[in-house]
Amino acid sequence: MTPLDPRLVDEVVQAHWPEAACELRWRDPWGLVVAVILSARATDTAVNRVLAQLDEHLLGIHAYAVLDPRDLEPLLIHLPLYRQKARSVVEAARAILDRFGGVVPQNPRLLETLPGIGRKTANVVAGNAWGIPAIGADTHVNRLAFRFAWTARESPGDAERAIEIRFPPERWVRLCHQLIRLGRHHCKRANPKCAGCPLGAVCPRQGVAP
Repeated sequence: MTPLDPRLVDEVVQAHWPEAACELRWRDPWGLVVAVILSARATDTAVNRVLAQLDEHLLGIHAYAVLDPRDLEPLLIHLPLYRQKARSVVEAARAILDRFGGVVPQNPRLLETLPGIGRKTANVVAGNAWGIPAIGADTHVNRLAFRFAWTARESPGDAERAIEIRFPPERWVRLCHQLIRLGRHHCKRANPKCAGCPLGAVCPRQGVAP
């Protein structure tokens, strides 16, 4: 199976989604940390509704750090895993205060040490908050890397490496957002809309819905 030419992918996503960006509504790096913790198994729309409520009640890392996680749970109750997320948000705030002087670290690997933050979400924070070249390989990016035959399986690590060797660092952050748009609008997990996809005619796994 011949992998899809990354130059063609780049051309298509740049043409269709030139301004694609993070759809989580955050106003500072700490806000983005909260957003990515809340985003696990949740849509951006659902997370943004909760973020709007949080902004009415809480402001800044200190406000979160002094909370009992149980006091945060009612504001998160409509999100999956809300109890776990409430605990992670509070513990992340405390960790940033204790270990980083209240400043959200820019290094993705330091971000990854925070409660509730994994490699993908650490890369999302670093890439979007500070423009640091980082690859946020979410479920859409993993799926497209596999369907483009850039990887042999759907795996965040494999997708990250596949993008890293095919695209220059300055493209990584926006490219991931562009691939997410492609995945949401066309290359869905079930019933991919290949007929209307701008890459459907050349995709090596056209019509495949693993």
